[in-house]
Order: sequence, then structure tokens, then C-alpha cells
Amino acid sequence: MITNSKTRRGSALALVVLFGLVLSVLATAVYMLFKSNAASYRWNYNKLQARYTAEAGANLSVHMIMGGSDVPQGDDAIRFLPDSGAAATWYDMPGEMGEVMVYVDPSHHNPDVSTSNAYQIRALAKRSIPSGEGTYGMITAVVPENFARFACFLDEPNLGGYYADGYHFDGPFYANGPIWIYSVSSTSDNDPWFYSLQLTSSYYCAQSSQAHATSPVYGNLTIQPADRMALGAPYFELNADTIPFGKNEVNWQAARDAAQSGGLYLTTSEAPDGTRFIISRDTVMWRRFDGGPIYKCWLDTLSNPVVWIENDPTDAVYLKSIPDAATSGGATQYGLDTLLTFGTRGTIYGYGPLVYKSQNMDPEVNRAMLGLISVDGDFLMADDPEDNGMGDWGGDFEIEMPYRSGGADWGNIPYHCVMMVLEGEWAAEKYYEPYPQVDFNILGGYIVNDEGLTGTSGGDGFNSVIYYDVRLMSMHPPYFPQTGTWHVIYWEERPGLNESIIGQNLY
Repeated sequence: MITNSKTRRGSALALVVLFGLVLSVLATAVYMLFKSNAASYRWNYNKLQARYTAEAGANLSVHMIMGGSDVPQGDDAIRFLPDSGAAATWYDMPGEMGEVMVYVDPSHHNPDVSTSNAYQIRALAKRSIPSGEGTYGMITAVVPENFARFACFLDEPNLGGYYADGYHFDGPFYANGPIWIYSVSSTSDNDPWFYSLQLTSSYYCAQSSQAHATSPVYGNLTIQPADRMALGAPYFELNADTIPFGKNEVNWQAARDAAQSGGLYLTTSEAPDGTRFIISRDTVMWRRFDGGPIYKCWLDTLSNPVVWIENDPTDAVYLKSIPDAATSGGATQYGLDTLLTFGTRGTIYGYGPLVYKSQNMDPEVNRAMLGLISVDGDFLMADDPEDNGMGDWGGDFEIEMPYRSGGADWGNIPYHCVMMVLEGEWAAEKYYEPYPQVDFNILGGYIVNDEGLTGTSGGDGFNSVIYYDVRLMSMHPPYFPQTGTWHVIYWEERPGLNESIIGQNLY
């Protein structure tokens, strides 16, 4: 076969041109892809850096607040970084982190916790990107820890007693020191049970005074629930940080100041030693002596729901409510139906049932909550004079321990509150009465310097039982003291956060 050489050369040239064109297109495509990927990388890098910058700005603000920086009061969100008084809008972060804007927004949507100083922190970061500026937002919220959240808080634990089989604390337990935890059972079914246990030391096992236990399992003791205790902190934590306590450490004055500025404030002449108080729904009543006039205060007239008795440290007041006397057991109670803190310099005697009107502990249903504060005195379960054949005040102001109505003895005493005793103890006036023993059931918790005697092993006095009010995890009585420790309650990314909404009152 004979071919034309010019034809072959023409075909080769066409192929070379076509191949060169393809290579040019491919090179251009690769270059454009590389350029696009590089731009995308820079864009993503800047967005990612903006996220980190926003997170850093929020962290810095949280650190400053926990360190004591001033934060806004009232409802308005205030620019925090840069300072609200500065002319600048953005705060320059170190190095190449870019800029950040932070607003602090006090909580005002939930009036029940408005006095807890909960704050939402919103941080918006800005960095330059090829198409302009990229922003990214982060939000977090911080709240101070309130003493009311504890089912039991002991500042000076009494090693003369111990927590044995059958003890059950379904709320946080904390002690500034060691406690005895003891089990004699061969199985762990009935061993002491704690929702959480925090101690500033190891604990003692009462099988031996020399035994310092450092885990939730020791000998035949297995602190319950075992699976939760095995997780460690915050459910089982030894050598925890000390929480300062006592009248010189805790800011109880905020409650007294609130009573002076918008609550009920009574001096020692207005509520002398032995004054008896009754709470009935939205009303506080008191009588200074048997047969004397009855004074009343309607709680809904107070701008600050705090009653404070500025009496002498050696003086005492008595406190209870009026249950429905028609039936026992599940009777409707004419107890507290609002928020209230009741404080005094001296001792508080529980002299009968003290209850919430509703027994439903759903925070959406029951808004009643009571806090008790004794600065220099004790909280004592009152001795009932009738147990010794002695006379008592007449009418509703008589001591009812155990509770009696129409000649019937109902026995157990319900007492609904969060109790704080800064210098004294929680105990019974006479720990060997009444006989037989009755239960003193606290729905809430107790925060005390020390625990005293409430009953005897022989079966007389009072058996103290704590039922934790689960609402205390997120609520507390008004102006109830705080521990001074702050907690972060959530942390969320908000890519859509921008300058137009960051300063709004959203929380």
C-alpha cells in the first residue's frame, strides 16, 4: 500500500495541536481548581479561626466575671468587650486572632431566679476573608452556685455520728471535712445512698476509727448507687475545694438588706424573744406573747419577698404553718404559696408543720419556696409542753410537736424549706422527746455549721428524714446566699449571630 507523506505530516500536526489544546484546558482547569481550593481553604480557615476567636472571647469574659469583674444589673444587655464606655466597637485579640465583640445579658425571663445573677454571654468574632469579612458567634451562660442546691451541707461535720444502712440523700451532699459512713449489712442493697458526695478530705469507715477510705467501696461498704459513684467527680469527689462558711464568710446581709429596702423588717422590740410566727398561704402572722395581738403582713405587698428579724443572737422565734385540721394524711394544706426567705440573727424553733400549699414539686406547677437563715443561733425542733403536762399558748399558736388535731396524734412533722444555720447546729430542743419517736421530714435541704442530736437509738426523739426538692437544682429562695463559685451551664455555637442582634435582650 502506498501512502502520501504530506498527509501523514498533516495528521500529526493536527494531533499535536489538539493535544496541546487539551493540555492547556487541563492546566487551566487544574489551576482554577487549585485557586478555588486555595480560596476555599482560606475562607474555611478564616471562618474556623473566627470560631476559635469567638470562643476565646467568651472564655475571657467568663474568666473575668468569675474573677469578680462588674457585670450589668437589671434587664439590659451591655457590651463587655470592649468596655461599654469605650468608643471602640471591636476588641483586638492577641496575635492574628482578629477582633471580637462580647455582650453580657442578665437573665430576666425567669423572675424566680432573677436574683441569682445568671448571665448569658454572647461573643461575635470577625476576621478578614477574600470576599470581605467573616463573622462567627458563640454563646454561653454562667450562674453563681447557690447554697440552696445542697440536700446537706456540713461545715464542721460531727464525727460522733455516722451515716449508716438506710440513709438516703437524693440531692447533693457536701462537707468541709470528713464524715463517718458505715454499713453492717453483708450485701450492698441497703448501703448509704447519695445523689452526689463531695468531701474536702477522705471519709472514715466506722468499722475502725483508723480507717480512711478513699474510694466508694471499702470492706462491706459500697456507697450507692455504685455505678454513679464509680464515675468519680462530680458524683464522688474527695479532697474537693473548701467552700467558705460562717457568718463572716457568707453574704447573708443581702437578704437582710432586701428586707430593709422592700420586705418585712422587724427589730427585737417588734419581735422579742419567744415571738411565734405562722405562715398561711400569702400571709405571715405573728404574736409576741400568749393572748397578745396578732400582727399580719401580706407577702404580695412586698417588693422583696424577705422577712427579717433583727433580734439579739440569744433570742429565738418560732415558725410553722397552719395545716387543714379537718383531715390528716393527704389533706389540702394552707401553707406557703409564694416565694419567701425568712431570716433572723437568733435561733429558729420549728413548732409544728411548715408546708407548701402544693405538694407537687414540678416548677411549672408549684412556685412556692421557702428559705430559712439563722446567723448566730440554731435551728431546733421545739419541745412540746404537752409531753410534760405543761401549759401552752392557745389557738393556732400552740406548739404541735408531734402534730395533734382534735385529740388525734398525727405524729410525723412535715417541714418544707431550705435551712441555713451559719454558726449553730440543727438539733432537737430535747432529743429524747417525744416518745415514741416521730419523723421530722424536711422537704428541701439543710446547710448548717454542725448537726446536733435529734433522737436516740432507743426510739425516742425525732428521726430526721430529708426529701430533696428537685427544683433546687435550678431555683432557690429569693436573696438566699451564694457560695461564691460560678458554673457554666451551657455552651453553644451560633454561626448566624451578627451585630444587629448581639446586643438585644434575648435572655
